[in-house]
Amino acid sequence: MRRMHSFWLAVIVSLGVAVLGAGPATAIPTTEFTVTRDVVAPATYDLTALSALPATTETVTFKTGAGPHTGTFTGPTLWSLLNTVGLQTPAVKNGVLRQYVVAAGSDGYTALFSLGELNPNFGGSAPQVLVAYQENNAPLGSTGFARIVAAKDDFGGRYVSNLADLQVGTAPSNPSEGGGTTTKFSLAGAVQTPGTYTLSALQALPATTATVTYLAAGVPVTATFTGVSMWTLLTDAGIVTDPAIKNDILNYYLLATGSDGYEAIFSLGELDPMFGGTGEPDLIAYLQDGAPIGEDGFARAVVPGDNFGGRYVSNLVSLQVIHTAVPEPASLLLVLSGLIGMAVLRRNNVRSST
Repeated sequence: MRRMHSFWLAVIVSLGVAVLGAGPATAIPTTEFTVTRDVVAPATYDLTALSALPATTETVTFKTGAGPHTGTFTGPTLWSLLNTVGLQTPAVKNGVLRQYVVAAGSDGYTALFSLGELNPNFGGSAPQVLVAYQENNAPLGSTGFARIVAAKDDFGGRYVSNLADLQVGTAPSNPSEGGGTTTKFSLAGAVQTPGTYTLSALQALPATTATVTYLAAGVPVTATFTGVSMWTLLTDAGIVTDPAIKNDILNYYLLATGSDGYEAIFSLGELDPMFGGTGEPDLIAYLQDGAPIGEDGFARAVVPGDNFGGRYVSNLVSLQVIHTAVPEPASLLLVLSGLIGMAVLRRNNVRSST
């Protein structure tokens, strides 16, 4: 008995090390996924439960390692599914804009979405992110009973197959500095060259101009902003990623904080031009209609794709690049259980042949 116990302990440890140390393992077809962490009612969805939710259809083309792929996918939006279980949203103004969801496949592959890019009031207008269960009116097959379809993305990095786990998280909160007009902000976190940016530092970077319309307190605002794209700012500072993790950039978000403590996040997947950042870029703007921004600070966030202005963070005092992905328990256990099953079969085959 002790020898058998030691054998299985060795199997579990060695397989766990293999899964954690070698990057994504072989994907195991899934028949259910869980929704956990910052939600009111954690839940498990199988095909029947998923099919019972209101469905949306998106026809998309995205790039894969084998070339472009076009398909028509059907399933509930990720936003509507999360609202079905309920979000534990921070009790602050637009608290949902501090939240994100990490989607994990059965192979341990993960990708992050900010809830601001999913919420229809902000960036979640059509086309939308789906939890799909059909492609071209047929089951998904080898990509699992359900997969994430990031309809706005150019590459398929956030099309998480064999969906095993959805975890909702909340960004850390920075203290208020009491409000007031700012003249500088800091860039910190997972960047090679953190530092402080003033107006002259921003003006030294390549400029982009965008004319936007958004709702502020229910009133439409149209303005032309000039500034630095968030992606340019971050890549100029150098984003620190792990080259051993496939598409590790998709596991990060950017937390923007104003002088009054107001905060909003952006997934790096929605900023990266390879993925969701294919339209007009999100800006750190320093001019509005050709003039300094004024009471909104020397710099503010401007998000051309958002319907409401909640992520137009004014009087910026800090930007932080934060890595959030950790081994996801549900997907990891699923991988381990499958690998242990294969080890059992292999051991039994060895016994039967002797």
